[in-house]
Amino acid sequence: MHAVLKAAFDALAEELSHFDATSADVHPRGVSHCWSTSQIVEHLALSMAETRMELDSRLAKGRLERNMQRTRAEWALQLMVLSAGHMPGGIPAPEPTVPLAAEGKIGVLELVKRLEIAIEQMDKTLDRARRQFGMERVGRHFLLGPLRVDQWRRYQVLHLRHHRRQICAIRAGLSTTVQRRSTMARA
Repeated sequence: MHAVLKAAFDALAEELSHFDATSADVHPRGVSHCWSTSQIVEHLALSMAETRMELDSRLAKGRLERNMQRTRAEWALQLMVLSAGHMPGGIPAPEPTVPLAAEGKIGVLELVKRLEIAIEQMDKTLDRARRQFGMERVGRHFLLGPLRVDQWRRYQVLHLRHHRRQICAIRAGLSTTVQRRSTMARA
């Protein structure tokens, strides 16, 4: 796994270690339409899979799209997200990355392993795309437009950090009856 992805993954995995299957299934403020920790992790794994599929389609064709130009809006969003590191809130996730309603409690170790596998698979695909296409824009993000391999990695790192902050907020909002350790009150 690439070093920047590994650092972001390790920080998220450390935060997830404070949860168990019950607390990972708790929705923020008890609101069912807000994602639980396990749903956030599932969303991240689905996002990595979507990135991998986007790039796999380019690799299978052996060529890039003809028009990989950015619109002004995409340029501005890339500047805000990739350069400034600001992930805007309130943007709905694309349909393929929306997690399903939880089907029972999933252990935290399984969640972490699922995410780790998704990151490793995506990273291998990013490496293949870099070898085949070099520094060209290799795929199109639904919001940011066409991205190079390094930009895809940067986006995914920012995405992991964005959701880590949400998971920290969920943990801080857990009632003391759900918390496993007294140290969990600190976030």
